[in-house]
Amino acid sequence: MVSDKYEEQYIVPCYFIDCNDRLRPSSFFDIAQELAVRGSCQLGVPDNVLHERGLCWILLRNAVHFDYLPKIEEKVTLQTWHSGIRGPLSTREYRVLNSAGEIIIKATSSWALMNMEARSLAKPGRIFDIMSPEPQCPERALLPDAPKIIVPADCVAEEAGVHLVNYSDLDYNHHANNGKYPHWAMDCLPAEVTTSRRVTDFYFNYNREVRLGEAVQLLRAQGPDGAWYVEGLVDGLQSFICKIILA
Repeated sequence: MVSDKYEEQYIVPCYFIDCNDRLRPSSFFDIAQELAVRGSCQLGVPDNVLHERGLCWILLRNAVHFDYLPKIEEKVTLQTWHSGIRGPLSTREYRVLNSAGEIIIKATSSWALMNMEARSLAKPGRIFDIMSPEPQCPERALLPDAPKIIVPADCVAEEAGVHLVNYSDLDYNHHANNGKYPHWAMDCLPAEVTTSRRVTDFYFNYNREVRLGEAVQLLRAQGPDGAWYVEGLVDGLQSFICKIILA
């Protein structure tokens, strides 16, 4: 019987720590990606099994809330689980707990299957023979689902640079790894913001994959509520957009 959650003990490494001596908020996405891989293995649908069917998981949306960002070598508990399938989307939840068992980070994410040859979405039913369509655990770490992000109409966007996709950005699905985008986004914010304020919420939409050699035009804008929006465009089309709220 599959456990209702995947769980592991984790020591926060030095290379995930920022200049504020805390977990870099964008590095949580790296941790979550690894958890998603291990969680999928627990469910019996590891990447190599999907690849044999010409399929892979792609991340579409993320929502993360940070109550507390752990320090270097802090011992935490990581949890993830599959909370259900809604239409074409598969939802995965995450929690980080401190040594006292208190929840310090919670997140939800929406995924879809992609046909690797056609680069188009595939129906979840294609893997129901090896993965149950029922939730591993119906509990939600964060509600509602990760939202669609829209820049407020009264925001004025400004250029924040161009990122050329290189070898170090790629993963084994042959596109820029989803964990890279949040780092690009954080680097777009003014230094006085990232070095003196704390991220409380991080929302991400992945709209189009980015391939080797493509130039990602980065735009940033601050909303009337103080939240920051960062967009990545390739040939004028939105590849990703995120919303970052800071305390």
